Amino acid sequence: MGYTSIFKSKKSKERVKGKYVLITGAAQGIGYETAVQFAAAGAHLILTDIDTDRLDAAERSLRAYPKSQLFCYTVDVANKQQVEHLAQQVEAEIGRLDILINNAGIGYHGALESTSLATWKRLIDINIWGSIYHIYAFLPLFKKQKAGQIVNVSSGQAYFRIPSWGAYAATKLMIGAISDILHFELQAYNIKVTTVFPYVVNTGFYKAVEGQSLGAKLSMKLLPFYAQKPSTVGKIIFNAIVEEKRIEMVNILNSLAKAVHFFNPVSNLFIKLANNMLNDTTFKGAEGLVYERLEAIASGLADLTNAVVGQTGFELWEVMSGEHEFVDGPAGKLPFEFQIDWGAASIVDFLNPFDEQFLSNRLSGTVTIGGLCTAAPCTGRLDLNYFSEQKIRYTFDFEVAGTMYQYIGEKRNIYPWNILYSHTTCFGELRIKETRQLISTSITHFHWDTLWTSAKSFKIVKA
Repeated sequence: MGYTSIFKSKKSKERVKGKYVLITGAAQGIGYETAVQFAAAGAHLILTDIDTDRLDAAERSLRAYPKSQLFCYTVDVANKQQVEHLAQQVEAEIGRLDILINNAGIGYHGALESTSLATWKRLIDINIWGSIYHIYAFLPLFKKQKAGQIVNVSSGQAYFRIPSWGAYAATKLMIGAISDILHFELQAYNIKVTTVFPYVVNTGFYKAVEGQSLGAKLSMKLLPFYAQKPSTVGKIIFNAIVEEKRIEMVNILNSLAKAVHFFNPVSNLFIKLANNMLNDTTFKGAEGLVYERLEAIASGLADLTNAVVGQTGFELWEVMSGEHEFVDGPAGKLPFEFQIDWGAASIVDFLNPFDEQFLSNRLSGTVTIGGLCTAAPCTGRLDLNYFSEQKIRYTFDFEVAGTMYQYIGEKRNIYPWNILYSHTTCFGELRIKETRQLISTSITHFHWDTLWTSAKSFKIVKA
């Protein structure tokens, strides 16, 4: 199965060395991570995206692979003329194409009855016509070459078909069917067709999705915990392509979802439960009332607690030390350290998931940066974004010789199995606050020998 493909031998990479690969929606997410895999294997990349700035950033990043030629084009996949012009450019400037990956797509969350015709049109234009335009535009070149491979990225929701994702699932189900049929129809021309069904992937794809029901809000909040990383999916897709698979299910859960449809009672039960949890039209009044009541209860308890015991907060001391490098300045690694007191003005608000101060802390202290400042006073905030991003983020400002600087440091990928590392390593960037000019990058660490001192510093603070 596809979910074991990442363990395949590296010899498969030789199959795509020197080949020309076109990837749509390549500026970020799955598209970008798939491009990284092909670049590392020595393939030449033709990258397209509608976002020129992100595409430029992707191109700069992929220059780290000098054996891979890069051709980047700003293209709206829903525009037939732009896609046809792209095909003409590729044939005129490069002369061939070996692999076409139709990856670009958009999502949508909402009940079918409330999905506007304009939304349907946009989904169909990008998720369906975008792939069809590319297939028709490059098929003549593949036929002339008597070789080629078309890869269409569908979605696991083609099989899950979860209520409140109906319009999106329908478009992905259609492109999956088209792709599967093409696999057989194009065999006579020696053209391979691979259909990919990604599982939920933790990318910017879902950032615009706002759950309406209580279950939907919870599912979006916890998404980083059950979603796959784009880099993992990129590796799986790469291996499926080089192995010329007909279908890549990506995740075992997609295979289970497909199998469940053969057992109607199980399928019906699953869909009904999902509908009750996620659909904003099912029990909308009841769920909305439940959410409002929970919020009211939490706020009421918070107000009562503050009234009885007074507003009570906490403070904790911490030191992070390591090194940094200037982007344009003195060469080499220089010391970097910040010592801060951080905490919340109200423990009740800090622990209340309905409050805007949930897991958010104010901080103040000093920062020492080799080549720039020594013990400069700093103020800012510390956000424990465990549930939204699996990150802890330090943000603080300080002034040196009349210039305001801002530091943003992150402890990343916080999961139960790597908590010892993720809570002790911080990756940071220092910028001039007004212009956002990058000054230096740093890595700092929380050292275990300061743990006891830090723990002893904990104190309750009354307002």
